[in-house]
Amino acid sequence: MTGVAVFALGCLALVAHNVPALALVNESPSLPEGLYARRFGAEVERGGVVAIPQPTAARAYLADLGMPGDVALIKRVAAAGGDRVCVEGAQVRTPDGVRTVRTHDRRGAVLPRWSGCRRLAPDELFLLGDTPGSFDSRYFGPVGRSEVLGVYQEVLRW
Repeated sequence: MTGVAVFALGCLALVAHNVPALALVNESPSLPEGLYARRFGAEVERGGVVAIPQPTAARAYLADLGMPGDVALIKRVAAAGGDRVCVEGAQVRTPDGVRTVRTHDRRGAVLPRWSGCRRLAPDELFLLGDTPGSFDSRYFGPVGRSEVLGVYQEVLRW
C-alpha cells in the first residue's frame, strides 16, 4: 500500500470512528476487522449486522478490558422476535445453529453469562459474533430492537 493510501485509510477510519451513525471501525475479533458503513433504510433481520451501545450487563466486563463505555458493539443478528433461543450448559441454540458458550475468556477471567430457553419477544434480538471468542448475547442476553444504532455492511477489511 502506498503512503497516500495508508494516510487516506487512516483519515477515513478516524472520521468513521467519530461518526458512528455513518460508519464504524471494527477492531474486535467478533466480525472481520475493517470499516462498516451504515445501510440507511435497511431492516433489522436475521443474518444482518447491527451496532448497539454496550448493554448494561456488559459494561463492567468491557470496562475491565479497557474498552471506553461509548464504543458501540457490532454483531450479527442470530435470532429475532419470535425465534427460540436456548442457552443450556456450554451451548447456545439459535435458528442459525449451535455455538459454544465459554465460562472464561482468553485471560482466564470469568465471563458474565446469560441463561435461558425461550422465544424472543417481538422487540428482542439475540446477537452473536462470527467467531467463538466473540463477547455477545451469550454473555449479556437479548437486546431490544430500540437499542439498534443502525444496520451496517462491511465495506473494507484489513
